[in-house]
Amino acid sequence: MKGFLFLGDSGYPLEPNLMVPVGQPANAAEGRYNTSLKKTRVVVEQIIRIWKARFKCVHQKGGTLSYTPLKCGKMAAATFLLHNYCRRRNIPLLDDPEDPDDPNPAPAAAGARLAAGQARRRQMIQEYFS
Repeated sequence: MKGFLFLGDSGYPLEPNLMVPVGQPANAAEGRYNTSLKKTRVVVEQIIRIWKARFKCVHQKGGTLSYTPLKCGKMAAATFLLHNYCRRRNIPLLDDPEDPDDPNPAPAAAGARLAAGQARRRQMIQEYFS
């Protein structure tokens, strides 16, 4: 399990580095995997809502920023640092962070990527949830 993983909901395609829930869990391990994935995603989504509420420059309708990838990375790094600074000094948010994002449907994964994603998810379920 080297590298990185993204977590997605059922609206995203399963890929080797994008883990999504098992559609119809066939056993207890797959059910535990789905529960763990959901709980983790809730925490991540809450953090992103707070981050977007504090920094309007990263909250764009449609879910994409209109800057180069390099500039987006620099903006993210700078705002993460500033957010942590604000938290350490108990600087409150100015707005309510409960602004839900618009879901963007994603295309289905291509055959080989889907198969690789299924294999990786099976391996994770066997290793961590069985």
